[in-house]
Amino acid sequence: MFYITSEERPDGWVNLSNATCWERWLRRNIPADLNAAVRNRLTSNLKHILVGLELKKALILPHALRKNDECGVLFEPYFQTLIFEFCVGSYSVIEGLGAAQWLHHNNRDGAAERRVSRDRWRAALCAVYDDNGARHLEDDVRQVAHVRDRMHQDGIGVRTEIDWHALGFDAAFVPANRSIETILLRESDLVPDTSNLPELAVQKD
Repeated sequence: MFYITSEERPDGWVNLSNATCWERWLRRNIPADLNAAVRNRLTSNLKHILVGLELKKALILPHALRKNDECGVLFEPYFQTLIFEFCVGSYSVIEGLGAAQWLHHNNRDGAAERRVSRDRWRAALCAVYDDNGARHLEDDVRQVAHVRDRMHQDGIGVRTEIDWHALGFDAAFVPANRSIETILLRESDLVPDTSNLPELAVQKD
């Protein structure tokens, strides 16, 4: 059995961080001038998604980075499913933060806002989290969105680009993971020490 923990053969599931651990970081990254209900709802949604990303990453990496002579950690369809879920979850986090930043910079509190378009929230996200483009956040976000959009099933008869096997480690997981790593560099001191999501998280032990 595979355990996502540093402990040896624990009894049952052992989590290293939980949703509450993410609240401090989110409160500093979701502008305070948003409508309180909007801000609370976004914080609640994203903190649970971030914990889910931790679990998925903990399963994806050992399988993807195993040596040729090592057994796989995951049944291959599960591997693809987890990459898809990691990609969608990452998209939700960056979309939520990007939309919040766009609202803030346009003096809106979000209470009456129906939707912030992707072009608007992506530009706002990159301006805050990668203002000089050094991390190539815009390229990563575009790729994550591309992968997410390719999996819509409503036009499967005419859209030849829909392909479950396109959800590979390099094409889907890597840009999604890098996007999350980039946004976590802001207020990095508030990122939970137990999280495996930040860059070089392995060195935090």
